[in-house]
Amino acid sequence: MIQALKAYDKSFAEGMLARTSFYLNDDPLLQTFKPVDNEESIRNNIISEICQNLNIPSYSTNKQAVLDYIDNELEVSTRLDENKEKEIFSRLSARGELPTDLYTVKWQNDAIVNNFKNLRIKDENLIINTVKTPDLTYNFGVNYGASVFAKFFNEKFEYHSFFLLVVGKREGLVFTVDQVWWLNNEILAGNTFSDALELLKYFVEKFGVDVECHGKTSKLFIDMEAQNQNEFKIRMNDSTVKKSKKGEYNVVTCHFAGKEDSNNYSIFFAIDIGKYKEYIEKYSKYRLKR
Repeated sequence: MIQALKAYDKSFAEGMLARTSFYLNDDPLLQTFKPVDNEESIRNNIISEICQNLNIPSYSTNKQAVLDYIDNELEVSTRLDENKEKEIFSRLSARGELPTDLYTVKWQNDAIVNNFKNLRIKDENLIINTVKTPDLTYNFGVNYGASVFAKFFNEKFEYHSFFLLVVGKREGLVFTVDQVWWLNNEILAGNTFSDALELLKYFVEKFGVDVECHGKTSKLFIDMEAQNQNEFKIRMNDSTVKKSKKGEYNVVTCHFAGKEDSNNYSIFFAIDIGKYKEYIEKYSKYRLKR
């Protein structure tokens, strides 16, 4: 490990090397991490020492050489037995700091992919690419282990372009997809989003159902004190909820549970599938065949 990090424990040192690499690559993922005390100063010391070791005046002279140096340092530092490596990755994943390209993407159930085949999005690699190389990211804390990823797919014609929004759970090197939603460029109405949570809130506002919990009504609950999802009551008799041709309601819920200091917390929202399918049927004819 380089001298600038000698005073820190191994986990912090490796994390700072990774963050320095993200910084040099202008990786937007860095913006989703919680700030580290004196990060700029520590990072400058790391870069300065590497430049001195490489005998170059600054990283801008040969940025790739600096990045390669960092990669080599990380490789040597993390060349550990398999169990120790898994422990490090699990810790990074729990904090939402694991580089997304390391995730193995799995599905909550086969219906997720099958639903997308019905929507003419036949390539499940779109979902994998969204998780591994997202444009927007939001990681809920270690108590939830949940993340939201979004990726914009820019098609030849602007009205064909769309965001893919993926919600799921991270556990070590595995990211399990819970929900996937497609948002056509037109419905975004020119809005921009700073992170994937903002996009999720926008989506839930469009297609979510009013839910009650402990006297509060919302379409999206975050950090709501609740033992389990049964405490969330969906207002199925709301006239705004679409009914199927058989006169039935069809709502999909998403729930992540967390615990902190013996208190139970929840993230919860419900999507009106009837309303969403109505939107899909209207715009899916514009999709380019892949």
